[in-house]
Amino acid sequence: MAALLTTFVSLFVKQSEFKLTPRSNIPAPKCPHITLDEDELQGKRIILIGDVHGCYDELMEILEETGAHEEDAVVIFVGDLINKGPKNKMVLDYVKRMQNAHAVRGNHDEAVLREMKAQKTEGYELSAKYKWTAELSQSDWDFLSELPYTITIRSKKMLVVHAGLVPGVPLLRQQAPDMITMRNIVFSDYFGGKGWQTTNRLNEGHPWGSLWPGPFHIYYGHDARRKLQLHEYATGLDTGCVYGGSLTALMINLDNSKKFYTVKAKSVYRKPDSNM
Repeated sequence: MAALLTTFVSLFVKQSEFKLTPRSNIPAPKCPHITLDEDELQGKRIILIGDVHGCYDELMEILEETGAHEEDAVVIFVGDLINKGPKNKMVLDYVKRMQNAHAVRGNHDEAVLREMKAQKTEGYELSAKYKWTAELSQSDWDFLSELPYTITIRSKKMLVVHAGLVPGVPLLRQQAPDMITMRNIVFSDYFGGKGWQTTNRLNEGHPWGSLWPGPFHIYYGHDARRKLQLHEYATGLDTGCVYGGSLTALMINLDNSKKFYTVKAKSVYRKPDSNM
């Protein structure tokens, strides 16, 4: 993906600095945080696309509407390319072929990696919702496992992450589970040694994006229940396509003007659950 067109400015971080998701033994990517080369971005529109979740038809439509395949476009997906949706493998294959696209790791991308690894264990039986992963290849593993946690564009003062970031914590100290699962921030007794705590529960604390102080603007997904979120320095793009909502894209033009695009889901592919 963008292999011939892109040079990454990578921030190399020791694996030990990242806490792995408790339910997962999937390691962090070799380059957890990347900064896109300004040469690639010269004269280009930036198109950010919310959680696709295997909704291939809606993805094709929004790529067409935004002119994402034109030479003056760079596409960035906010994670959760696959899982839960109707055409997961088709989405994965298509994005892998795109020469102008990038993506960050989402919690469902990591869940698929976990299932792929588990299949190698003798006697392991895939649950019904993960049966589709049996057709994935080593190439798919290589692609998904190297999706970074964040993508930064310094000239635009913007950063893309799947779930969120903890305010006041340097990027290299952000924890991997938070970046792919958090939704809210809870403040507990500082002197008790906790201070800022993250949670994926919507009924605890406050949306992390409402507390993000800038100056970099954060673009993220993961929070479908709240739909489009517009904070001063954070924009949430998950509008629940797989749940019958819509797929949202945001175009950032050369003059920094912005335009949203929305494609309505063609079906309710998955009923929302309490942990969406």
